[in-house]
Amino acid sequence: MVIDCGDRFDIIVLGAGLYGLAFANTYLKLHPNANLVILEARPCLGGVWSSERRYNAFWTQTPLNMACFSDFPIDALSGRIESYYGFFPAKYVTQYLEDFVDSKVYAGKSLRLRIRFDGPVKKVERNRDDGNWIVRLCDGHVLHSSRLIVATGLTSIPNMPSLPGQVNSPIPVIHHKDFGASDILSDAKIQHIAVVGGAKSAADVAYACVKAGKQVSWIIRADGSGPAAFVPAEGVGPYKNSNELLYTRLASNFSPSVWLPRNRLESVVQSTWMGRKAIDWVWEKMDANAAKQADLSGRASEDNGLLNLRPDTSIFWQNDSTGINQHSDFWDVIASNIRVYRQNIVRLDGDTVILTKDTIEPDMLICATGWQPSYFSFIEDSQAHQMGLPTRSPCPEHEKWEMLEKLADTQVCSRFPRLRDHPAHHSFPNTTSPFRLYKHIAPTNPNIDNIIFLGHIAVGNNFRAAEVQAIWATAYLDGHLVLPKQEEMEQEVALGVAWCRRRYLSKGVLGHWLYYDLIPYTDALLREVGLKSHRKKGIEDFWKPCIAIDLESLVAEYGLKRRSG
Repeated sequence: MVIDCGDRFDIIVLGAGLYGLAFANTYLKLHPNANLVILEARPCLGGVWSSERRYNAFWTQTPLNMACFSDFPIDALSGRIESYYGFFPAKYVTQYLEDFVDSKVYAGKSLRLRIRFDGPVKKVERNRDDGNWIVRLCDGHVLHSSRLIVATGLTSIPNMPSLPGQVNSPIPVIHHKDFGASDILSDAKIQHIAVVGGAKSAADVAYACVKAGKQVSWIIRADGSGPAAFVPAEGVGPYKNSNELLYTRLASNFSPSVWLPRNRLESVVQSTWMGRKAIDWVWEKMDANAAKQADLSGRASEDNGLLNLRPDTSIFWQNDSTGINQHSDFWDVIASNIRVYRQNIVRLDGDTVILTKDTIEPDMLICATGWQPSYFSFIEDSQAHQMGLPTRSPCPEHEKWEMLEKLADTQVCSRFPRLRDHPAHHSFPNTTSPFRLYKHIAPTNPNIDNIIFLGHIAVGNNFRAAEVQAIWATAYLDGHLVLPKQEEMEQEVALGVAWCRRRYLSKGVLGHWLYYDLIPYTDALLREVGLKSHRKKGIEDFWKPCIAIDLESLVAEYGLKRRSG
């Protein structure tokens, strides 16, 4: 679709992934005549769930009753979906999102027709005269908008390691973002694949390669966060799968979280010796269940190096990007077909990868090595500082934030004694400042109130987070939130950063890791909007899982509040 130079819009949304689509749908329900456009850098929608990035072994870590938006159930697909305790192949999420954008029509125009594909952004800047936003595209076109939604997420820009000797090596090196669109699995010339990385994405790629008949060497660096723990998919008691228990308010109290309201239950659980012992037992049980299913000692041999997959830290800390094991044959496949190395890559020497102690000769190197902030390429550091985004240059207000975070750290240690002491773990040099967005969405600077950031958090269920962030963001743009003073917002942000660093170790350095905190976090957003966060009746609200359908009437409820003033 051609964009005319100088196009003007009420709202520009950057990114057609879960968060961008959720916001556009929510906002247009309440403002159907808004001139809203979604800019997507790629030729297809969905972000991590796009058709470009899927492959057979890529499955959801969110079960069927949670992996959808509340106003568009995935039930129509459920009868045709292969699943394992509710977890299912990513290709169905792709189809779901394609159907979603076609079904949502406002003022005679579907969400799909509002998406402009192949539109990567070169630069975003604010007009000094009127405060509106200027969005410059890589193809030279310029767009203008009074409001800007940055929903480019955390998994857009690959973080590629610097490998000595790569320039002169014939070994192809790609990021796992490009794995799904490649022909690696069907290419007979590629027989030996080295997968680099220790998190769930590396495990998925390694598993997929073995299932395609490839020889796999799995390299996890010695000085990294270590291999991920894999929680069994099976549930316990009334819970069909492990996620159903995780996303209850009961389980939310097992984790020390600043997003939980302070009450008597939290005080007993987190502050008393007996409460902490009980919670420690719960997390130790989770570690034991994961270890029992993996049975690394029983499956290990001199040939497979399987003991190198032992996590460095407990599941409690989430320092290794804990994931769900969605395949019944996962551990058998890994043990029988993969050699695991816990070593650093020293260099590439011709067609050989030199490790700290060993050498291998792969036909391909796939890096599952994480991501860089997506806005680095289009928002300059000088603007990013003012917005509360991580930057690579020194923060002008470094001393102020350092003092606020130091005071906040004292509060965290007082409220959560469990977080005072850390296990031994690898830490990394902090090369950027942390996220300092209010509620992980909006700048604390009152002079920048027409830009919001969606999806810049790490959570276990992005569908719920996207939907609730969209409601909060809409209320914010409507002017229907009673926000604290800037000083109070900054204190809350500092508290969140200090807590995140203690709670999630290396993963918490940027202050945006909320893996076990989805329910209290979304509850906090809904409370600020003035909506009921507890959607079930009585005691069921405490022990039953929070599922997509629970949020079905939220937009209508907010619409009533908005009209009543």
